[in-house]
Amino acid sequence: MQKEVAQIFNNGIFEIPNYQRDYAWETKNVEDLWEDLLEAEQAKNDEMGHFLGTIVVAKNPQDSNVYDIIDGQQRATTLFMLRYALHYKTQDTNWGLNNFLDKNRNPRLRVIEQNREFFSKILQQAEKGVLNSALEQEIKTDGQRKLYEVFKSIWSYVSNLDNQRAETLLNVLEKMVLMWLEEKDSGRAIRMFQTVNDRGMPLLILDKLKSLLILYSNKYCEGKLDETINERFGEIFVIITEIRKHPLSASLADRDFSKEIEARIFNYHALGQKEIGHYSYGADESYKKLKDLLKNKVKDLQNLPNEMNRKQKLQDLHDWLNHYSKDLLEFFKAFLEIAKMTENNIESFKLLYILRINPYFYSSLVRLKMNNILDDECLRLYAQAEICFYGLGSANDSSAYKLYQFVDNKDTLKTNIIDMCKKCSKGGYKNINSFIDEVAINNFDWKKYFHYMFLTYHSKNMDIKTFEKLLGGKVYSMSIEHIVPQNAIENGSLQQYGFKDREEFDVLKNTFGNLLVLESNLNSANKDYGLAKKQENYRNSQIPYNVEFANREDFLSFNKENIKQENENFTQWARDFFKDFLE
Repeated sequence: MQKEVAQIFNNGIFEIPNYQRDYAWETKNVEDLWEDLLEAEQAKNDEMGHFLGTIVVAKNPQDSNVYDIIDGQQRATTLFMLRYALHYKTQDTNWGLNNFLDKNRNPRLRVIEQNREFFSKILQQAEKGVLNSALEQEIKTDGQRKLYEVFKSIWSYVSNLDNQRAETLLNVLEKMVLMWLEEKDSGRAIRMFQTVNDRGMPLLILDKLKSLLILYSNKYCEGKLDETINERFGEIFVIITEIRKHPLSASLADRDFSKEIEARIFNYHALGQKEIGHYSYGADESYKKLKDLLKNKVKDLQNLPNEMNRKQKLQDLHDWLNHYSKDLLEFFKAFLEIAKMTENNIESFKLLYILRINPYFYSSLVRLKMNNILDDECLRLYAQAEICFYGLGSANDSSAYKLYQFVDNKDTLKTNIIDMCKKCSKGGYKNINSFIDEVAINNFDWKKYFHYMFLTYHSKNMDIKTFEKLLGGKVYSMSIEHIVPQNAIENGSLQQYGFKDREEFDVLKNTFGNLLVLESNLNSANKDYGLAKKQENYRNSQIPYNVEFANREDFLSFNKENIKQENENFTQWARDFFKDFLE
């Protein structure tokens, strides 16, 4: 039914359950709400009322005097802050204060627990009539930041209003209309939420997924899993925030990953399940397959020949919902744990920050972590697979995706990775042996693969702190440096480096022995200078090998023979690195 804002919120107590997402509205949403308010003021004689949206609620299971907000927390929270700010700009701020505070003088809107103290401090700004910039230093979560910014935006509209204008706008706001949908328990309310929102209003995929699972729990399993599923998704939403804040999120997949974290990780989870995922699917397609799977599980339920079969089918559905929601939570946990591994594990740092393996590997990589199998040997296997599947001129998405089948045993994983690498498409190479024979050639065009191989080859004196310094911020920023400058022919210095002519130089110019991985700013500063000017920049590098190289007594006499010798040394190292893959 339709209810005015005052009918809903005045004197009622509302709670946002901890399993809900954190506050997520931004200043643009406040702009829209303020425009709605001004529009409603102009149309105050409209008998239909000005519609603000829908709120879905259920009685709190511990306190029947409190309503849990199942859907509409963003709107309800923002409305509370706007109403509160307007109230404190009216003539008599004591009159009507009970509409906002309970008998213990706490806000009648209880936001999620981790934000309650901060929320009270935000509201105190309205009471004192001034913004408290020191609050910004107390922010601990994305939700708190958005609460702070949204109230700041609200105050920019409200602070300059006189008493009469504030009271007028507050009265208009109180008469604006929400669609009130109430159910007797949270499970049924979430079913209603699914029905309302799955018909045109866009939802983030985990909101739809949570609602879908609870719909089936509530409708077919007597609601036995409603609270469990709610709690698990509450944990998932917290984990998503932690993943988004972690520096690694800027280096995973593509540039849109950090904006689409939950859809991406949901899909990586689906990729490891034969009935739902496939490497060609996006998140929306995987979600559709999951919906179809659930429909099939209850298909013909009414027509089963006996009650025993029906009970068994319902128990199977219960078990599936329980397992799936638990497994999804564990998958998100393990994904975060892998991100945190990069803080103290060199192999994971190189794999994810430098080599930046293809996302088709993520499903099996996370499963290995869930199974307590992921160690340095596994991480190197994934690096070798990335080079074979994607670094040799071909893409082998299907092979990378299928690794999820072998995550229960490290030996099985190793056997299958090696076998797949031997059989996969390799561009112009016959086999891995022929790749190794040419591994030192044309490395300048090899990009991230060269970075990984160089830093692995020269990592003897590198610890995790050294690798962290290479980030130079949040994103790995390195480039490939030519030791003998590319313009050595043009500037007449070619013979100084032991080359007879252009033809001889062209053969070795872009090979491993003439290249370094160097910070981008140092590389830019080097331009095409000779060794004498480059030496100081190499000494300023965070990569120990570059410093050692620049400090060699024979550095200024570096020449063709050094390049050839280093190419041989690197090729021999690569043969050892890929020894299990050679035929």
